[in-house]
Amino acid sequence: MFDNIVKNRFWFLKALETYSLAIYFIIKRSTGIFDWDHSPLSVLDDPPFIFALACVGTIALVYALWDIKHLYYKQIMTSTLTFVWLAFFLSFCANDALRGVYLSFPGIYSFFVLIGIVIEIRWE
Repeated sequence: MFDNIVKNRFWFLKALETYSLAIYFIIKRSTGIFDWDHSPLSVLDDPPFIFALACVGTIALVYALWDIKHLYYKQIMTSTLTFVWLAFFLSFCANDALRGVYLSFPGIYSFFVLIGIVIEIRWE
């Protein structure tokens, strides 16, 4: 398993980053700080979407740990990761535009994670 983590370290880190996004929303929701009343983030911070983030992170973590080679698992994993990070990047950008901020830290973070996924898909 350690050899698979070394081999798939990029996807292991992306799984941890996806978990960190879910933890960010859990902390933001539990502290009661809601600065997005009328934006897409008001929907995406609900518990079903946080659970979906955890599921996508688990899919990436399973691939990183066990290096599954059948049933198009890698394509499913990369497409779900790309979709999730693209959706959250666009919602962070929409939230920033509605608040009048150029680009906040979560938007920049999700942009670099999304670009890293796209570049890694392209190089493989």
